[in-house]
Amino acid sequence: MKIAKKIFTLVCDDIRFEVDGRISLMGVYDKDLVVDEIPYILPGLSIMISLEEMKTEISEINVIVKAPKVEAEELKFAATPDKAKNDNGVKLFVKLSPFRIKAEGEVTIQIKLPDAKKATTIHSFKIIQSEPLD
Repeated sequence: MKIAKKIFTLVCDDIRFEVDGRISLMGVYDKDLVVDEIPYILPGLSIMISLEEMKTEISEINVIVKAPKVEAEELKFAATPDKAKNDNGVKLFVKLSPFRIKAEGEVTIQIKLPDAKKATTIHSFKIIQSEPLD
């Protein structure tokens, strides 16, 4: 079941909410997450999920983050469109702190509605170990 016309996902080190209503994204990841060594602990990993033009009204959304050799993180969000802006979209902000890296491989970000039988993958990226640059 498609819940939104457009789904955008962005992964970064941190998301900050400014006093003037803007959102600042720190350390945006382009494609993959590259670390010098494994195991590794990132102080935090933030995810912004934007669901635009919702197809159906829903009360909650579960976000599931699966990384190699680490127990999946499942977070529950109230999914309430911004009625004041006459907006039929939802923005979800996820912060995993700390984010433990135990192996190279694919990380998947999924969403699941309460009445859905299975989760839908909306974004994925790879964790790659690379030699440090001198």
